[in-house]
Amino acid sequence: MDHFRIGFVTGIESYWRNCGLYGKYIKMRLEGQIYPDVYSLPKFIASKCDFLRVGEKIPAGRYDLLLAELQGSDSQLDFLERLVVYGTTPVAVIPGPPEILLRDMTPRKTLMTRRILGEARHIWAYSDSVRSFYDDFAGMKRAEVIPWPFDYKATVKLGRKRPTTQKDTLHILFQVPLRFSGVTGNHPVALKEVLKDVLEGLPGEMRKRFVFHTFVYTREDREIYRSSNFADGLLMILERRRGYIPFVRFVGGCEAVVNLTVGSILGRVTFLGAALGKPGIFSTNAEINQSLYPNSGVALLDTGRFRDLLGRLISGLLDNRIDDCFRPCTEAAEETGDFSANAAEMRRLLSGDSVCAGS
Repeated sequence: MDHFRIGFVTGIESYWRNCGLYGKYIKMRLEGQIYPDVYSLPKFIASKCDFLRVGEKIPAGRYDLLLAELQGSDSQLDFLERLVVYGTTPVAVIPGPPEILLRDMTPRKTLMTRRILGEARHIWAYSDSVRSFYDDFAGMKRAEVIPWPFDYKATVKLGRKRPTTQKDTLHILFQVPLRFSGVTGNHPVALKEVLKDVLEGLPGEMRKRFVFHTFVYTREDREIYRSSNFADGLLMILERRRGYIPFVRFVGGCEAVVNLTVGSILGRVTFLGAALGKPGIFSTNAEINQSLYPNSGVALLDTGRFRDLLGRLISGLLDNRIDDCFRPCTEAAEETGDFSANAAEMRRLLSGDSVCAGS
């Protein structure tokens, strides 16, 4: 399928923003890295892909397949509905997290979304829970769970831990990203209180060995982090935003990962932690979390179990004796990130498509 032609409708209307996104993914390919995101899915299928803006004229016959993430904006849904219903090119729709779609849902958007889900050539979901939600939303079984563009071998090579001169310092990645409000709010204040309780049970010198690193993605969360003095009482560092490759290397330099999130998450941080062999604690809200860390999962607001797990993890890091329950399942991580096998599975899913079969 090297000559298979794919166009990806990005959901962006601005010409320059679309060029910037296209440049980002071209750069990643030139670097030999694959960012595990929806825009990297074409890499499974074809050697190149054009990124298309919302509203852009798409000549008939130019592409064998169009991909589009299902977003919640009126303009993107309207354009996608026209492509699905009136266009001549098959469309594969990749729905995002349900909570993102539902936050601004209106009766008109509901009708457009159901029509798109019912008439697109393919509906591809990144987890079984997402598949189930969109099948229920459409009122019919349409969605297929597909592999995601994780790359185990590349991640291991990229994130191999570098030597550090601060051998007594223990670095923990904590809550990425911090979200203080909205549909993806992950209750950082409550989790911080549990963390403080656990640390206060340690002698002062041992407590000082831990440095916690976190990130925010929005200006609002950054302002709340600062105005609320969130880091008071902790050796916590709010890190600057990094590109994918520097972030993988950053995770590689941490001793553990603690990440409790809400919603139907994709699990990029979970995969990075597992691929790099990091002990961790993860929320049980996503299948990938339970698959990669089957014994150290915790419901987001189960503070009792979280306190117990966190205390055991921190004690193990101090004694250099990590309980096996915090270790990732290496076999599951390798299978999740087997890029060649996942590409073959994607091509198998498309092999019955009349357009693909003839290409």
